[in-house]
Amino acid sequence: MHPLKITCILSWIGLLAFQLSLLLPAAAVSYYWAGILVLALLLPARGLFSTQRYTYKWIGFMTLFYFCVGVSELVSNPALRAYGFGTTIFSTMLFLSSIYFARYLATQARKR
Repeated sequence: MHPLKITCILSWIGLLAFQLSLLLPAAAVSYYWAGILVLALLLPARGLFSTQRYTYKWIGFMTLFYFCVGVSELVSNPALRAYGFGTTIFSTMLFLSSIYFARYLATQARKR
């Protein structure tokens, strides 16, 4: 397996774990909002594991929303500062690795 794909999957799992942490009783957020964040991350799961280039292209843009959420929680909410930091880091990792892996898949398709 390619290292960029491994990075994508691990950062996706990390981002999913931080979103699931919002469902813990200690987090002071609505379960509706946390559920939407978790369910949206589950949509690209099949495409990530089956190496579909289209999925890697659009998950990069999807993570920009999580980056914005992470930065806003990092700055504005001291109670969720760890959540904001983790969400920002994992969304950035997922964005960069997915875009570069989609580019790698495109060059591999051109070589065939």
